[in-house]
Amino acid sequence: MIERLCRYPLLLFVLLAARCVVADDSGIQVYVSPTGLDSQPGTSEQPFGSIARAQQAVRAARAGGDDQAVTVHLAAGHYSLGQTIVFTPSDSGASPERPVRYLGDPAGEVVLSGGRRIDGWQVDSEHPGLWKTRVAVPESEDKDTRRFEQLWVNGRRATRARTPNDGDFFSLLGVGETPVESSPSRMRHTFATRASDLASLGATDQDALRDAQVVVYHKWDTTREWLESCSPSEGYFTTHGTTMKSHNPMNRDCLYFFENYRDALDAAGEWFLDRQGWLFYRPREGETIAEVEAFSAELPRLFEFRGDVDDPQRRVQHIHFEGLTLRHTEFRIPEQGIPPNQAAMNVDATAIQLDGARNIRFTDCAVEHIGGTGFWFRQACRDCRVQRTRVFDVGASAVRIGETRLVPETERTSAITVDNCILHSGGHSLPCAVGVWIGHSGDNAITHCDIADFYYTAVSVGWRWGYADSGAKRNRIEFNHLHHIGYRILSDMGGVYTLGPSEGTRVAGNVIHDVYATRYGGWGLYPDEGSSHIVFENNLVYDVRDGGFHQHYGRENIVRNNILAFSEEGQVAVTRAEPHLSFTFERNLVYFDDGQLLGYSGWNNGSKVATNHNLYWRAGGKPIDFAGKSWQQWRDAGHDQDSIIADPLFVDADNRDFRLRPGSPASKIGFVPFDIASAGVQGDPAWKDLAASTRFREPYQVPPPQPINVHDDFESDRPLSLVSLATLSDEGRKSSFAVVATPDGDGRCLKVQDTADMRAAFNPHFYWDPHYTQGESRLSFRIRLEPTVAVSCEWRSKGHPYQTGPSLQFSGTAVHSRGRLLIDVDAETWLHVTMEAMQGDSAGRWRATFVLPDGRRHEVDDLTCDPGWSETRWVGFIASARSNGAFYLDNVRMEND
Repeated sequence: MIERLCRYPLLLFVLLAARCVVADDSGIQVYVSPTGLDSQPGTSEQPFGSIARAQQAVRAARAGGDDQAVTVHLAAGHYSLGQTIVFTPSDSGASPERPVRYLGDPAGEVVLSGGRRIDGWQVDSEHPGLWKTRVAVPESEDKDTRRFEQLWVNGRRATRARTPNDGDFFSLLGVGETPVESSPSRMRHTFATRASDLASLGATDQDALRDAQVVVYHKWDTTREWLESCSPSEGYFTTHGTTMKSHNPMNRDCLYFFENYRDALDAAGEWFLDRQGWLFYRPREGETIAEVEAFSAELPRLFEFRGDVDDPQRRVQHIHFEGLTLRHTEFRIPEQGIPPNQAAMNVDATAIQLDGARNIRFTDCAVEHIGGTGFWFRQACRDCRVQRTRVFDVGASAVRIGETRLVPETERTSAITVDNCILHSGGHSLPCAVGVWIGHSGDNAITHCDIADFYYTAVSVGWRWGYADSGAKRNRIEFNHLHHIGYRILSDMGGVYTLGPSEGTRVAGNVIHDVYATRYGGWGLYPDEGSSHIVFENNLVYDVRDGGFHQHYGRENIVRNNILAFSEEGQVAVTRAEPHLSFTFERNLVYFDDGQLLGYSGWNNGSKVATNHNLYWRAGGKPIDFAGKSWQQWRDAGHDQDSIIADPLFVDADNRDFRLRPGSPASKIGFVPFDIASAGVQGDPAWKDLAASTRFREPYQVPPPQPINVHDDFESDRPLSLVSLATLSDEGRKSSFAVVATPDGDGRCLKVQDTADMRAAFNPHFYWDPHYTQGESRLSFRIRLEPTVAVSCEWRSKGHPYQTGPSLQFSGTAVHSRGRLLIDVDAETWLHVTMEAMQGDSAGRWRATFVLPDGRRHEVDDLTCDPGWSETRWVGFIASARSNGAFYLDNVRMEND
């Protein structure tokens, strides 16, 4: 070994700082070992003891003007990081050919941990089945600094005590929202639920209750808030949070669970940390107290790259990491909770965060047991790679690329490659996070990855709702295996999800399956709002909920040479009709057994889709409905002129072998077979076996909505108030619905204000779903109309087209039902109405009772419904005439016996 550093007087500083780190013909060599000492010279015989000390030596060498490659050799073992390792331009390598390399010992595992080991476990004699240990915590009363929120035991993430247990959920009955008097920017949320759901919180004192959290799943979002109060006997609890989004509020039938209180500690693998610093754990089967290895996390971030975002000459660059395992970062729930945000992009907790970075590479690494996201190539990053790396067990996403805002191209992240990686098991703290997220960023490649076990989308590309400029161009999502997404817990997701214009983007060669949403929207390929100029080609999609392909709206996408099979709902879906060409659908094989071929309303609303040279087949040769048309009618309308209905002759479709047998008619439409085995990780069989080693949970069995009764006199803010329970349609005019003083009376009532310039004659209106399918139902209310107003009250079945059951039409002079005059009334007087009907009775007869202001009673029997009406899944009040008047409702009560 040659002491090259001693040859130059300029490098005297290097000698002083690095203490004779040596170099050979391949560059400077630095050695680190868990048994080394930072006071040693960093040679192979006398290695440093920390990566931070090695980093100092690298900086010293580069500051001295040496442009050789530098290799930091990390011996096998466990390294506890006392602080985040920050890389700045002074840590950079000399060039792409002479980088700085942090190289793990190939003979053993090199673990860099931001956690701390938790010892001292003992059997809890007061609570059979539990272990406990006293955790040293600061004396501060600030719970955000006193507590940790992730724990790993024997290499597995433990579950913080929750009710119901992991894999199960409660369902909300309704949510009310009122401002917090002392904090106008905050809202009090009052949740109505079944008293039995709150039983385990009954003995929790107020201090402990405020440490508990509720996690609510609503459509594609989650909300996490701290509890303020709980009343099990009355069936409600309260939190403080932010204003709910009108397009995606927390409401009835949302799934939820409670977390972090002692009485929830009832399942193996759960843990709880109390305010006195006692940590309790309920061991899993086979775990012994003598061999337990437990870690919490102390660092929020392991590596941080701080290049100059504004100056390309001051980037952190040419640093490679190979053969390292990075573990244990903390993510702490903020005091204000976590409001909803698509893809959890309002949380920036990241283990490895890069800004102003170029040519940074991670190869043969593992990033696991992470509180937040694994990697985020955030601002002004370029030409970076993550390859043959496993990101496993993360609280949010595996990888993020780019930003949510559109910045100038000189500052924009681009050309990031994630190749041949295993990205599994995410969303543990933030279930709405995606596997790989690409924002306003272009020229990225996600290739040959296995992405699975997330509760939301696998790969999300773009961050523009609509057709305005987007930075997501020329991205390649190719040859990935994307699977086991959603688990029927969230909704509105895709194996590949795109947003906004995306010229040059290609989604090809992917195998996508097991994408299941809770209520709607488990799609394989999902170009959402404004997605344009994307090619979807040579993808295999099967076993999804709502469609192999679904376009919400977009422009001139191409969908060709794909296999779409076994969607539970529609196979090919389009939602919005637009005046331009939405997409071209050609040379695809579509195979299904249940559901329908064409999903969602766009097909019947005039969507412009060019369909041709496709093969369609329904298992068993069952007839196929083309959006209400026969095959001949569909073709006569100009669609699929050269397409065929034929069995594609898959090798074994029932067992999901979609290779084509000899003689397949697929060749007649120009379909070109593609190699399904090329999707997913490649190379070493052990690497493929590791990808296959993850065990996936079964999708959640979503319970049917339960019948719900309503009683609202509008005298108090109730968690099950009619306004909070119902869906309001007001065209953005919030003044359409208001609780006001009762005209000509005492107390309060609901006022619905109509305006003549509403775009739709049926607005404003509101409705709710009582979910009545059996028994006798009764709706009663008081109603008062101004002279120019017309109002309809209807009970409807589910689906389109729906059947209408009991219905009344009110005007300022009379009440009718289906054109039949029932009673004369006067405007601006209160009328008491009762509507009664039997559910589950296809005969569809019902009765109405009216009580006039003078007490006279009028009953009408034998009123009719639509033929086939037998259930009430929609009850609504509709302002059905264009006027500038209002109507009033009071004492609304709906019950089912």
